Amino acid sequence: MKPVSKTQYELRTFATSAVYVVLVISLLPYARHADDNAIRLICALLPVLPMLYIVWLTGRRIWSSDELEQRTHLIGLGAAAAIAGAFSLVSGFLAAGKAIPLDLAGTLLIWVFPLMLLTYGLVQNWASRRYGARFCDDRDGLPKAISFGLLAVLFAAIALWAHFRSTDAFAFGLFCGLSVSFAILAAIFALLRLRRTAQEGE
Repeated sequence: MKPVSKTQYELRTFATSAVYVVLVISLLPYARHADDNAIRLICALLPVLPMLYIVWLTGRRIWSSDELEQRTHLIGLGAAAAIAGAFSLVSGFLAAGKAIPLDLAGTLLIWVFPLMLLTYGLVQNWASRRYGARFCDDRDGLPKAISFGLLAVLFAAIALWAHFRSTDAFAFGLFCGLSVSFAILAAIFALLRLRRTAQEGE
């Protein structure tokens, strides 16, 4: 199996996540109001396909890694499973106790897998740093400023969609906040990269 470079993995993961978000926000409202059960089923399950591709892509990357990198991936996956499991458990008990509506519990469960991916990425980066890698060192893979910039653009697009297509002010505020946060992170890492380049040039 041909190894997947970190840059290829990050670009494909970002593009697939963007497709996932677009499918979720465009198809799920349609699925809720469709009269035909077949159309409802197709619209509800189509967003799963991009996530299955990310599962396959992640497995392929881990399989082609060396033993040390596989160890960091295992630490990331273990933490991601624990966080997502706790999130699902809390959501389930809140729904069972009727503390939150069942439809809200279903909406929360849609974001369990993206939460797992985010936790896995953060913890895997942390574990890599424990073994000598540096989080700010982006010579391998996409520069962090670009990664966070792409996330800022993605969440800004979702915020615009929430503003024009939904009356949920909370969703609009949440995605605006996420977009601004990632934009700030992108700026910080861009400055760190410029500073490091200047120091290396001296």
